[in-house]
Amino acid sequence: MNKQIIDHLFEFWEQIGKHGNFLTKENGFSFAKPTNGSWPNKVFDLTMEKLDIHALCEEIISEELPNSIAVPENEAIKDLLRSKGLRATSKIKAMTLDTTNIFFGNIDASEFIKVGSPTEAELFAQVATESFGYPVDPSTIGALVDKPGFQIFLGNHENAFPSCGMVYLDQNGVSGIHMIGTKAGYRGLGLGKKMTQFLVNQSIENQSKEVYLVASQAGERIYTKMGFTTHGVLESYSLSLH
Repeated sequence: MNKQIIDHLFEFWEQIGKHGNFLTKENGFSFAKPTNGSWPNKVFDLTMEKLDIHALCEEIISEELPNSIAVPENEAIKDLLRSKGLRATSKIKAMTLDTTNIFFGNIDASEFIKVGSPTEAELFAQVATESFGYPVDPSTIGALVDKPGFQIFLGNHENAFPSCGMVYLDQNGVSGIHMIGTKAGYRGLGLGKKMTQFLVNQSIENQSKEVYLVASQAGERIYTKMGFTTHGVLESYSLSLH
């Protein structure tokens, strides 16, 4: 199950990179490199047999590649990266929810709007940037509006839009929920939980029998209470450039 969830995430990044015109596929890996190091700034989908690790490190040092490599549970690849001085810098949990007999009937769909204009895309980027603490460029979000597989939402609360979230329906017919965030001043009000439940409902309407997500350790506890189960991890590796 870990592989399916990670493959979904890599496909998600790949499609964002394609629509935003910042995806590159090289021999042994792919990378998304938006302007100004904004999201999703990642090297991913490494192929051990084709990878030139020395060239990869040189391109990171010269800033041709993002200094963040997403690595699934593959010890051979991890050992190779470690041998060149790359070190694990973060870890997220791969999670899934079986949607059988699940629908969150307490969610009022009128509290959410689907992003469909440049202004709304810019607002989504602002909410995401403040929520996650890393830059999300409005042009990246704008390029996804009305694209197949993507559903992008803002959550309404007291005439403001303090929460965001996204559904991506992959080529296997499985929905993943992504970019679930709440601005700092609105945390503790249950808005993130509402957004998650709304996105799960959207996934069910997509006829997804499972829903995927990746979560931090803190997020894992929250999603577990909602019925998600953990199936391994995805780590990020970086070079020390100092």
